[in-house]
Amino acid sequence: MTWLSTELDRLLAPDALEDVQAEPLKRLQEMRAECQSVEEAVSYLRRVVQGRLAIVRAALEHGGEANGGRDLGVLVEELPAIIGAGPPRPAGPGRLPTALAPDMEKGDLTAELDEIFDAERLGELAQMPEAELRDIAERLSAMEVDVSHQRRALHERIDHLQAEIVRRYKSGQASPDDLLT
Repeated sequence: MTWLSTELDRLLAPDALEDVQAEPLKRLQEMRAECQSVEEAVSYLRRVVQGRLAIVRAALEHGGEANGGRDLGVLVEELPAIIGAGPPRPAGPGRLPTALAPDMEKGDLTAELDEIFDAERLGELAQMPEAELRDIAERLSAMEVDVSHQRRALHERIDHLQAEIVRRYKSGQASPDDLLT
């Protein structure tokens, strides 16, 4: 089990936020920071999955043997446009990440992704049968959905913790002066 899997299991456990009102403010802030750190890793993983999925879909669009085969050179030339197109952004303000990439020392974030389609296989796209590419695309799509659900669940946890912290400041249970000490 990777670091990310372990952290997701812990933070997304049904009882993880059971008694937040009883937790000290400092612990709430720590819990929020833990969720944010894992959310950064999940967001990074999601971007990598989406990038590989876009590349595989582009290879499928370039046709297979019936169209004279795929030209890897054309895919490489189009790579910036392929990755830049990506999925449409949802409406709303979104969330700014505090880091563009997570701390990679924490573990292999892409282990599951690499089992489906690792970066070394990109050079094999031109020779892959269409059925194999479709299978890879389906598996990557399923992984993207799973990772997106995890990310959304983490956002809900972060929002819940933030709401409790704000409630304490508004009610006077916590003082902004405590932040200065």
